[in-house]
Amino acid sequence: MSDYGHRVLYLSGPVEAPWTRSDKNLVRGVASDLRRYRARVLTHEGAVSPGPGIETESAWGPNLGKQTPLSRRVGLFARLIESPGISVVHLFWPADPVVAQLVRAACRLRNVPLVHTLVRAPRTTVGIGTAIAGNNAVVLTASTAERLQSEGIRNVLHIPPGITLHDPIPAGDKAAIYRKYRLPMDRPLVLYAGDYAHSNAARTVAATIPRVLRQVDAHFVLACRIRSEEDSREERRIQEACTADGVAQHVTFLNEVSSLRELFAVASMQVFPADSHHEKMELPLVLLEGMAERVATVVASKAPLTELVQSGAALGVPPMDPVSLAVPVVELLRSEERRLALGEAGRRLVEQRYDIRRVAAQYEEVYDEVLAKQRARQSSVWGRIG
Repeated sequence: MSDYGHRVLYLSGPVEAPWTRSDKNLVRGVASDLRRYRARVLTHEGAVSPGPGIETESAWGPNLGKQTPLSRRVGLFARLIESPGISVVHLFWPADPVVAQLVRAACRLRNVPLVHTLVRAPRTTVGIGTAIAGNNAVVLTASTAERLQSEGIRNVLHIPPGITLHDPIPAGDKAAIYRKYRLPMDRPLVLYAGDYAHSNAARTVAATIPRVLRQVDAHFVLACRIRSEEDSREERRIQEACTADGVAQHVTFLNEVSSLRELFAVASMQVFPADSHHEKMELPLVLLEGMAERVATVVASKAPLTELVQSGAALGVPPMDPVSLAVPVVELLRSEERRLALGEAGRRLVEQRYDIRRVAAQYEEVYDEVLAKQRARQSSVWGRIG
């Protein structure tokens, strides 16, 4: 970072560990890679800064260890009027009429420019204008931009999500990774790093396993965090199905993983046949992280994942279709050349479009623009007074 002529206050969920949610990881990434602005993020009391040079404000109060009540969430955003030295407010939040009205009013009261990034694709775009807080609606995918524009929303900006790029994990470290997660080293690994809830992706992967194993030897890894009792029940149902299909010995179930990069380092390919994205970030960062590690990728041919397919960086299959999913999985497992080529295409796309440094620079251009418009309005007002 340099300069620090202006501060940006990021309004979002608590930006602190554990780093298991795409939306707060995106805020941390943008805040860490600003070059001409200083970031201030909201945390719980006692949380450490998520990165060098990032200021924190413990607006979320004590960590209750559970979902924050709605009244407290709304109230903490009202506190933005108390935060000193802020040049721009940036709301990272889903489309929400109550939050949008509150933040918009508070920023007008303080005469502070406001930017709103919709961190999830809206379930419906009917009346979406009331749920956008800023003059500009920033969306993460082209498909959501098209949806908002079709509703007559102007000033829609498409700025993709971003991740930090790393050098590959050394080949000499991979044996330890296999041992750490008790994974076989003598067969290719197919990874699903997603959720049990919000979509039928995990069930689709489970139903694909016996179809793949009839044609090629492989091992599947389902890395899905357990967030609720329903997640636990769903995992048990899938485990029972794998046992009934006679493939249990070909599947490893992982919940909390210390480093997904380690799994990507040993995975031959990843699958992500999600049929729904409404409760999650529409382009999951974990998917981009796998592509950045040159892991061949197969996704559901459903917007916005089709944007990856159209770029040639992933293969697409119909959602909720184990038969169709098995076809590219088998083909890629049989052809190392195709796997490597697809992995390289994924890495190139992430470098060109989803590098967090590029994303942060795009946001800084937005901040420049809203501040320039504010100065122009103020000059116009003073000109009329003079």
